[in-house]
Amino acid sequence: MGKYILGALVALFPYSLFLGMYCLYTPSIMETVFFSNGFLLIGAVLLCAVVAFLLSCILVILAIVKKYDALAMARLNMIIKLCQIPAYVVIFVLGFFFFISVFGIGFTIVFVVFDCAAIVMSGMVGAVSAFRAYAEKRLMKSEGIVFGLLQFIFVADVVACILLYVHLKRGKKQEIAAAERPV
Repeated sequence: MGKYILGALVALFPYSLFLGMYCLYTPSIMETVFFSNGFLLIGAVLLCAVVAFLLSCILVILAIVKKYDALAMARLNMIIKLCQIPAYVVIFVLGFFFFISVFGIGFTIVFVVFDCAAIVMSGMVGAVSAFRAYAEKRLMKSEGIVFGLLQFIFVADVVACILLYVHLKRGKKQEIAAAERPV
C-alpha cells in the first residue's frame, strides 16, 4: 500500500507546475503566502520537484530491496504514467502558446525542464519494474533492457508501460492456469 502512496505523489508532480502558475497569476495568494516574492514561489515548486525525485528514488530502492512483485510495479508505473497524460497535454498546449508569444519563451523552457524531470521520475519506476520482471525471469534480458530504456522516451514510455503490464499480466494468468491443470 505504501508504494501506491509514493507513486501517487510522484504522479502529481507535473501538476505542481499548474499550482505554481495559479499562484503566480493570483495576487492574493502571492501576497499572503509568498509575500509577493516570486523567488519563494520558484523555491516552493523546486522543493516539490526535489521531494518527488526523492520519493521516486525511495520507490526504486524499496522495489529492489524488498523485491516487490514485477506485476505490481508495472501496474504502479502504468497508473503514474496514465495520470500524468493530462498534465503533459496541458503543458504542451501552454508551452506552444507561450512559445509563440514574445514574453513567454522563459515559460516554455521551464515547461520543457519540468517535462524532462517528470519523465525521469516516472521512468525510474518503469525501469525498476522491467528490472524486477527480469529478476523474476518473466522477461528476457533484451526485453528488460528495451522496456527499461523506453521508459525515458516521451510517448514511447506510455506504450511501453502498458505493453509491459499486459505482458506480465498474461504471463501471470498462464502460470495460474498451468498450476491448476491436473498432471
